[in-house]
Amino acid sequence: MEFSDSRAGFVVEGGGTGRPFLVAFAGPESGAGEQVAAYAAALRAVGMRAEPDSEDEQALRVWPA
Repeated sequence: MEFSDSRAGFVVEGGGTGRPFLVAFAGPESGAGEQVAAYAAALRAVGMRAEPDSEDEQALRVWPA
C-alpha cells in the first residue's frame, strides 16, 4: 500500500483463523510511537493481545481474542 499525501493509518498483514497478524503504522515517523501505543491500548481494551514487534517500532503483533 502506498500513501501519496499526508494521510496516516494502519496496514494489517497476515492472520487467519486464530493466527497472529501484523498491524503497522503507515504515516510520518514523528508521532508514530504515540499512534502505535494508542492503537495497542484500543486492541487490548477489546480483549486482543497486542505486543510491539521486535523488528519494527512502528508495528504490533496482534493475537485475536
